[in-house]
Amino acid sequence: MIIFDVPYSPAKGMWLVQVSNGGHPEFKTRVDAIRFAVGAARKVKHRGDEALITVEGVDGQRRAFDHDAKGIA
Repeated sequence: MIIFDVPYSPAKGMWLVQVSNGGHPEFKTRVDAIRFAVGAARKVKHRGDEALITVEGVDGQRRAFDHDAKGIA
């Protein structure tokens, strides 16, 4: 399973998406970071692997989403 973690706040002005299999792509906006995570998760799923997207909220809690950006309880 590959996990894409999107923070609530930028680090040094850029949003760093933590990817569990390595890499930390940087984005100018949070929307761009989330767009990347969803697109990359869909590619992972298309290859037959599992993907999870976590997005940190303003309250510090991380919410989990699948490759289609549907919430996971």
